[in-house]
Amino acid sequence: MIIRLLTILLCLAPIYCAAAETKADTAATTTEKAKTNYIPAFHGTFRAFYEMSTATGESRFMVRNARLAAGGNVLPIASYFLQVDLCDRGRMKILDAYISVSPAKGLKLMAGQMRVPFSVSASRAPALYYFANRPFVAKHFGNLRAVGVKAGYTLPSMPLYFEGGVFNGTDMSDHTGWNKHLTYSVKANYTSSFGLKPEIGFMSRLPGSEGVRINQLNASLSWKGAGWYIEGEYGYRHYTGKSHKASHAYSIFADYGFPLRSRIVNRWSFQARFDGLTDASNGKFNSEGKLKTTWPACRRITVGTTASYLAGPVHCDFRINFEQYFYSSKEAAPDPADNNKLVAALILYF
Repeated sequence: MIIRLLTILLCLAPIYCAAAETKADTAATTTEKAKTNYIPAFHGTFRAFYEMSTATGESRFMVRNARLAAGGNVLPIASYFLQVDLCDRGRMKILDAYISVSPAKGLKLMAGQMRVPFSVSASRAPALYYFANRPFVAKHFGNLRAVGVKAGYTLPSMPLYFEGGVFNGTDMSDHTGWNKHLTYSVKANYTSSFGLKPEIGFMSRLPGSEGVRINQLNASLSWKGAGWYIEGEYGYRHYTGKSHKASHAYSIFADYGFPLRSRIVNRWSFQARFDGLTDASNGKFNSEGKLKTTWPACRRITVGTTASYLAGPVHCDFRINFEQYFYSSKEAAPDPADNNKLVAALILYF
């Protein structure tokens, strides 16, 4: 009896294994299909501005951004991302065009044109800005896109993320130039369970063929909770060869928002920011072969409020900001029309 039972089980074993393999293959195919989609996901960010100089009374309208992005997974391990700004103050720009591959859990490899990983505020998309205009530390120190490769990795045991890459030193609008000097960048951040998020970064670059290498350090700390978001950031810029005095940039701001029961506005928030920088250069030689100060030392106070309608990831914001500038000297101040100003912005993200 036992021998007959064993014989039957041995005969049924191949059938069971084949069925199990078929079931596993079907599950794998279903999972693979779930991770792939040839229909791209589209996103858009539109920001329309009105600005009025309180020094001269002059004003202007502008389309600050009209961005369209498309991306998706065409393989379980591979995806793509494209982003173009159709109207950045009247100019069209190709911002991002890269391929992303995930060969292992938590690891992502990217190749193409993309944001250089440096500075929390510079890496923030326009749809996520808390103010109409970026802080100086993002605008002058961390605002860089380039063509190259980068890798990102999240540790499996803790919310610690690393990202770094190597990029062309030439302008991203022309990919044909040969490079003697590349751009290097790396950053890391940690997201704690109680809302704190520290981040540090380093970048080294030579801006153009006629200039000096610039080494930069960046550190930031943010906290989110109970309707508040508070963020502080500091940037340090060193010019090699003692070609210019080291530069510093900083920003600290707070945002407080609360929900509303309304068909027009379902969230209202208030913002305040203090930011500034010391004398800084873009790192390029002038006609005399020297570095001169491109951005004079300045401090700024920005206050504002934002009325929002949120529907999941889609939001429409109406934002009003007032910016008060304090320059180190009257001679350093730029055109008054680009100084103290009132800014009204309408933003739509989908």
